[in-house]
Amino acid sequence: MMIPDELNTIILFPGFNEVTLPKDAELIDIRIEGYQVNMLFKTKGEPASVNRQFYAAFNSAPTDYTQGILRLLKKIEFSDGTSMAMIYEVYPYEGSQ
Repeated sequence: MMIPDELNTIILFPGFNEVTLPKDAELIDIRIEGYQVNMLFKTKGEPASVNRQFYAAFNSAPTDYTQGILRLLKKIEFSDGTSMAMIYEVYPYEGSQ
């Protein structure tokens, strides 16, 4: 039996965000609406899930590097030319204690 693909939307807030996603969730798009970040994932609806952590920064780089190396997923400049958003995935993910 084939499990159909599903789309999951995660809303990020400024700073660190921990989200639970199906194991093989694939990021397919990042959209910014004002200061709301929407991340769209394609999933296969698997029962196994993993915790992933993302960092959303507006007009600044993240300052807390204790979580490990950060990988930039997307940098978005706003049309006014004065603001930008940077979305990172914390990598590797260590898990919550």
